[in-house]
Amino acid sequence: GKHYKLLASNFNKKNGDGFIVCFYESKANQRNISRSKAQADILPDDADLQFYLQSNPLEYGLEDVPFISILPVLWALLQQKHQDEIQDLIAKSSGGHDIYLFRLGNMTQLGFSNPDCLRDLYMASEDDAPKYLPPDSIAIKFFGNGLPLSNGDKWRAHRKLATPAFNKALSPEIVGETVYEQFDFIQQHSSGQIDLFELMQRTTIEVLGKLAFGYQFGAKSGRRLVFPLLNKLPTEDNRKFFKAIDEFDEFIYDIIMEKRNAIENKKGSENGRIDLVTSMIELSNREGISTDLKQLRDEMASFIVAGHDTTSMGLNTSFYFLAKYPEMQERARKEVIKILGNEPIIPTSEQLEEMKYLIAIIKESLRIYPPATLIVPRKLAKPLKIGSHVVPANVICSANLWQIHHNPKYWKNPKQYNPDRFLNGEKIHPFSWIPFSTGPRNWHVPLLINNSFNVPLSHQLISFKFCSIGQNFTLMEQKVILSMCLLKYKWTLPENSIHKEKLMLEPNFLLRPIDLKIVFTERNS
Repeated sequence: GKHYKLLASNFNKKNGDGFIVCFYESKANQRNISRSKAQADILPDDADLQFYLQSNPLEYGLEDVPFISILPVLWALLQQKHQDEIQDLIAKSSGGHDIYLFRLGNMTQLGFSNPDCLRDLYMASEDDAPKYLPPDSIAIKFFGNGLPLSNGDKWRAHRKLATPAFNKALSPEIVGETVYEQFDFIQQHSSGQIDLFELMQRTTIEVLGKLAFGYQFGAKSGRRLVFPLLNKLPTEDNRKFFKAIDEFDEFIYDIIMEKRNAIENKKGSENGRIDLVTSMIELSNREGISTDLKQLRDEMASFIVAGHDTTSMGLNTSFYFLAKYPEMQERARKEVIKILGNEPIIPTSEQLEEMKYLIAIIKESLRIYPPATLIVPRKLAKPLKIGSHVVPANVICSANLWQIHHNPKYWKNPKQYNPDRFLNGEKIHPFSWIPFSTGPRNWHVPLLINNSFNVPLSHQLISFKFCSIGQNFTLMEQKVILSMCLLKYKWTLPENSIHKEKLMLEPNFLLRPIDLKIVFTERNS
């Protein structure tokens, strides 16, 4: 009824048995549901349930696909279980199947953790399998119609605009200059433990500000980060969340107007660099591509998440494992010293490409803890063969990146952190490593199609020409930060670290560690 909010459902189509779990939609229950399982009501198989089932039939052609319950997963989320525990529950709930149906709210979705299924879905035209989120989704509210969520001609037009603009703004020098400032911050806090997540958030937002906006946020000197809303989406209180978005929008709109005025008045930047916003505006004027304020704002929101949170999490993972395994840290340091010398200088793009072991570290970090556990679902515009099934139109399909990255059918000892798997010629399915999604929107398609599906990882993942807009940037940024820090510091986990055995992660869509502290020591001290 109107007083209940649907949480999840599970049923067997053949015999009609099933149930719906919902909770009473009151503020008190919404606050306390994570504390009391008794607040969930299990409704019997009555006339209302039969009406619900008849209104939401399983799609024809998928009768032999197992239907799994996600209730244990939802309950774990409500209890704020750690991310690895949640993912273990997902694997257990799937019963060993790597393609399955599940129901979330009033929508039946097809989920999978199989690289072959991912290939079939994401190599399809984005017109045939467009990205899909409910119109009232919080992600829609934040990202708007930017590249991550747009489809069709709008996506193609703005991809044409954004790619050269982003590549033009790409600069190891900007990252390196910010790392020098990071050293000052570490020095000020050298007497104790440093919150690594906060440090990397400060560093990446500063890099992003300079690269995207030509703007210095000063995030390393202040006590608060510039964009606290990005730390956890959504916030616990929707009112605060939407207020934060309004403040974010006002800030971005002011920068865009400032850049437009500078272009009209032919004023260049003081340092002669062209930032991302300026480059996009100039390209849109030159190419005749219409870009209003809202569209530019949506693109900036996308770049901020790609260049800020995802980069920060990748760095946290690499720093953590290099602290946990000092022999790996020393091996990486020796490689960097061989290429750059013994002083923390800013590497060139060519020098970064020589750092094969460091690249392997970054890629293994992205495998074991991908920046996001899920990718945006696709809603089929027409029937599509996925695996051995012809999936009907209008079915929503989604892939679990974590499960694909940890699928034992495609990875040896998937829970083991082993950068050498990217160097030793281990053969693996090319769609089993997808930290930044994949398909025509992100990969150089002819290169991928012409390769066999058992290519050594060392060749497959280093030689492919990635064309994801944010991907080249985040990989470059991580290489610069790690290489310079390896020359300046050694780092370890504190003796009382909660992460001694494993990295403890919050159960968010975008991953983040829980209270990850690191002790930095200057190498020459």
